[in-house]
Amino acid sequence: MEVVDKLKTKLQQKKNKLAAEEIKLALKERKMRTRHLIELGGLVVKAGLDHLEANTLYGALFSLKQALIDNPDLQRQWTEAGKAIFDKEAKSKTAIILKLNEKPAPEIRTHIREHGLKWNTLRQEWYGYCLDLDALKKDLQGIEFNIEKI
Repeated sequence: MEVVDKLKTKLQQKKNKLAAEEIKLALKERKMRTRHLIELGGLVVKAGLDHLEANTLYGALFSLKQALIDNPDLQRQWTEAGKAIFDKEAKSKTAIILKLNEKPAPEIRTHIREHGLKWNTLRQEWYGYCLDLDALKKDLQGIEFNIEKI
């Protein structure tokens, strides 16, 4: 009888472990879906369509779907155009490290973030890919700074 009880206990432990793994997997799937939706939203913003109302945007996307059904070759054309835009954008970005001698005002920090830079607390510096280095320098007028291209 003890052997059967031990087997039942082990089986219950395995069930609990599987249930816990299933919960972790469901959480991971939800996070992946959320990330995907955020990326899609980012593309809408990147395309400059984020000012449209939801009904307008949905109608536009639905008509795109219909255009793909009517013309299957259209997807290849869009893929090539999108790749060309992404490639051009990647070439025009400059990887930099920005060091400031003093803590900038909140509006300056906002401008720095708008240029695509992030704050590194450990190293006490800004870093990232800057699309327009001259505009960043203009936004930093009146502040002592050092920009290092990576």
